[in-house]
Amino acid sequence: MNWESARKYTIIALILLNIVLLALNLWTASGKRMTAEQKADITGILRQNGISVGCELPDRHTEASQLILKRVEFDYLRLQKIFFESNENLKRIDATDKVTISNENETLTVEGNHIEYTNTAVSAADKDAAEKLAKSVIDDIHGYFGSFYRYSADENDEAYSFRYTEKVSGLKLYNNIISVSVNKQGGMRVGLSYLQPGEHNGEKQAVIPCDEALFAAMSKILEYEGTDKELTITGVELCYYLKQIPEDEGIAIPCYRIAVNYDRIYYINGYTGELMN
Repeated sequence: MNWESARKYTIIALILLNIVLLALNLWTASGKRMTAEQKADITGILRQNGISVGCELPDRHTEASQLILKRVEFDYLRLQKIFFESNENLKRIDATDKVTISNENETLTVEGNHIEYTNTAVSAADKDAAEKLAKSVIDDIHGYFGSFYRYSADENDEAYSFRYTEKVSGLKLYNNIISVSVNKQGGMRVGLSYLQPGEHNGEKQAVIPCDEALFAAMSKILEYEGTDKELTITGVELCYYLKQIPEDEGIAIPCYRIAVNYDRIYYINGYTGELMN
């Protein structure tokens, strides 16, 4: 037997197999993209109903599994190290389902899965100083709660506000949010809602395309927002969301997060198209 010829034919066969697999992957991926025609169709339907689209619509839809989220017993000593510069003169008050730790200028409150911290001694800040302060808070929190990513930054007459969320398997988890607000005249507030991400629950399931989610949300948007004002879709993304905070653990569902006029949020079940909130 000519082993050299056999080796060459084997290499050629493997190359051809890889080409076929690559073609199949590309074909499968293209089948999970929303076409330009589909985008135009849903944009037109929304416009006919008084809703404009002011953002890019995600054209990829894939399979995703559910995510187990668990309540956490917070380590209060660890929280003190994160938020307080010193442990001196701290007072702790324990109440039913609520713990408050404070000194003259700072107050940390833990209730359920929510943490709130305020510091009235923070100096007046401009935008650059506020961003640095917010980043410092997030850096301190990373070691305990994991990695959070900024998804919005706002400013009004009184304060600069920054919001962050955690990512799991490439999807933002909007049950886990950190908000940092730095007052222009001095003072700071940090709010943190947190559930511990666990294992994925069950097999991956197909997620509906973005146009189906928007069509499903349209009637609810009109019902809640009314038809007497200008409505614009200002953001659409696939994420994880758990509607009701569990006593012990719950299941987060892949959802489309649809923002209307920036501040009104609708969560659409990525499997069924049902409104979640």
